Amino acid sequence: MRTRSPLIARTLIGLVLAGAAVVPGTAQEAADPVGFQFLERLVVLVVKSAAPGRSGAGDVGQEIVALARDFKAAREAKRVDDLFAVRYLRLLSAVRQGVITDPELLFWPMYRYNMIDFIEERTGRIPAWKDTMFIVNDHGGSGVGLGMLADAVMSEVVSLHFYLETLAKRSDILKSYLDKGMSGAGATK
Repeated sequence: MRTRSPLIARTLIGLVLAGAAVVPGTAQEAADPVGFQFLERLVVLVVKSAAPGRSGAGDVGQEIVALARDFKAAREAKRVDDLFAVRYLRLLSAVRQGVITDPELLFWPMYRYNMIDFIEERTGRIPAWKDTMFIVNDHGGSGVGLGMLADAVMSEVVSLHFYLETLAKRSDILKSYLDKGMSGAGATK
């Protein structure tokens, strides 16, 4: 079994690298500027909706929907990376839920745990339930509000920015970790 282990590991590395080799082509290079543009557009919408004197989500909610439509078209045209697309759509959903007006708290029961999980994943902190309910109940029922989401949203924007910046280097990074893993497991080349 010891002699087959390096062969299996090399085969695994080969398959992973072969899969990674398919990705770093022109589709990745084309995804970078488009992904960055979508991140910028989202940040503009977040800042716009949080601007002082802004009354309700109205226009911003519709702008987020328009942004989602544009993003869907870019994704269908293969102009954005698949993993970026999944994470960006989740981010867009969080922002939309943060600005949508829900005075009757109809939406809140359906997404409260997802929003709290999103905040924890992006900030490392679980928001206090009491604080979350204060924001929802006493501030127009507007989701969890952008104030509570701001750190999580911007953390994900930065993370996606770095993801796009390193997209072309991903196969080399993966190969270096796999090589270290092989070396640590005692497999020889």
